[in-house]
Amino acid sequence: MQETNNQKLKDLPLNRTAVLIKQNDAATLKELYKTNFAKVKRYVLKNSGDEQQAKDVYQEAFVAMWRNVKDDKFSAESETAINGYLFKIAKYKWLDHVRSVKYKNTTFINREIEYDEPDTDETEAQNRKIKLIMESINQLGERCQLLLKLFYFERKSFKEIAEILVMDEASARNAKYRCQEQLKKMTQIIPHGPK
Repeated sequence: MQETNNQKLKDLPLNRTAVLIKQNDAATLKELYKTNFAKVKRYVLKNSGDEQQAKDVYQEAFVAMWRNVKDDKFSAESETAINGYLFKIAKYKWLDHVRSVKYKNTTFINREIEYDEPDTDETEAQNRKIKLIMESINQLGERCQLLLKLFYFERKSFKEIAEILVMDEASARNAKYRCQEQLKKMTQIIPHGPK
């Protein structure tokens, strides 16, 4: 029996891992499972998930990878390609989960960070800029505040803004420009404000 297994290994193509997966080789499946979980776990944790969610996503991804290999929907260029393939499936499953309506109602994901640790100096500078802009907006008149809110946050068209503010469309455009310029000047004259 041992000779038969050794002979099988000698006859395997370059991507022997895929062949062993097709044969449901327990040792290969176990090793593949253990080897790749840490990377998926790190990804999920860095993108607003927890350890249990990482385990769930990884389990689904592993089963999907196993099925795709068994159904000849995956062929690797190298021995390690299957690791990348498994991670990619897990990553997309997590992103699908994050984009789902149920998840959107409870959690926020920062897609910018994926593997990079956020730069705290950059984050603090960004927070200072946001605070400065918000303070400046609060110093604007009510009409400017409303106009900018309708345009930037509610994504209203100039036609809709004109109806709400009881003015014509051209006046709404001009008023938005003037409010924007006023805000720009306010943020430039405050010390350490964006230039």
